[in-house]
Amino acid sequence: MDIENKDWFKNTFEKSKEGVVKFTRISRLRIEIASIKKKADERFESLGKKAFQLMKDNEIDHDFLSDDYKSLEKLDDKLAELENQIEELKKREEEEFTSSFSGDSKFVKTDANRDFADENTAEDTNVSKNQTEDDDEEKDKSDTK
Repeated sequence: MDIENKDWFKNTFEKSKEGVVKFTRISRLRIEIASIKKKADERFESLGKKAFQLMKDNEIDHDFLSDDYKSLEKLDDKLAELENQIEELKKREEEEFTSSFSGDSKFVKTDANRDFADENTAEDTNVSKNQTEDDDEEKDKSDTK
């Protein structure tokens, strides 16, 4: 390898090394920027919640904030309405489930009966499994005769 090629290789290596160092520094700065932006967003959210509560408590009143406040109130009302719908559906589903077994005391919806039903299912499964094993043994005996 001649001296010209060694110098070219050395220069290329140094430039690459500098590029990697530069890229690493920029990446670290970008990560730090993202972290600071996240913290700022959290603080803005906190500030907004506090301003919202102050407006709700009639401690501040400013035309500049009123449109956003009204919009947030509507969104809160809609969220409460949807959450109520979920609760109503859960309640209705539970009532339908309970009423579907109203004539059979074994299936009244209680934790104890659920456990009892699970045990019965497990026992039924074991009985079926044992019966199948017994059937297999008898078949094997008859095959060997």
